[in-house]
Amino acid sequence: MSCTKELKYSKEEIYAKAKAADATTTFILPKSMAEGVSCGDYTEGCISGHIVQVQKLDFIAVEFTTEEQAKFAAKKVRGYYVRNWLFDDVTGEPVLEKFVVQSLEAKKP
Repeated sequence: MSCTKELKYSKEEIYAKAKAADATTTFILPKSMAEGVSCGDYTEGCISGHIVQVQKLDFIAVEFTTEEQAKFAAKKVRGYYVRNWLFDDVTGEPVLEKFVVQSLEAKKP
């Protein structure tokens, strides 16, 4: 019986990958807890949500426990995912779509 290890990105790894692809990448800290990304807006398995800015455009990156959970959430919001991360508010914005697909290797479910 073989074991397969699920591949995941930590927050630091996904940030480093994004920053390497585009030096303008930053994680935006909310001014208050009420302004941040809430896991309640997403499906089961959400660990944390972050606002990310690339080339002055914002999108949401949500970390999940598993890739399956990220993929399921991506289907629900019509977003993109890679490993255990969902990228929301990207669809319909060509610069962001290109960034997550080419730089982060994300895909639509």
